[in-house]
Amino acid sequence: MIVEIALHGWFMKVFWWSLAAICILFGLATVWLPVPTGVPLLALGMIVIVGTSRSAARMLRNRRRKTPQINDAISWVEDRSPLRFARILKRTRPRK
Repeated sequence: MIVEIALHGWFMKVFWWSLAAICILFGLATVWLPVPTGVPLLALGMIVIVGTSRSAARMLRNRRRKTPQINDAISWVEDRSPLRFARILKRTRPRK
């Protein structure tokens, strides 16, 4: 039973990180095309990584603390995102 739970957790992490890598790769490949798909795919890949990794969330929180422009941009995205995505990004707000 415990092995099944551990295997399931490992599989889900690999699944989500693979999905994030695919989104980021397709986002990088299409960012220069006239069809606006690159930036949303990059953002989706970033949200998936931050949502599944505490260390990635911590790194983004530190970057937001040190760079006010990035913090303002991510705050702008938080306000305009669906609730699920906004909740993930709000976890990375700099702590005071």
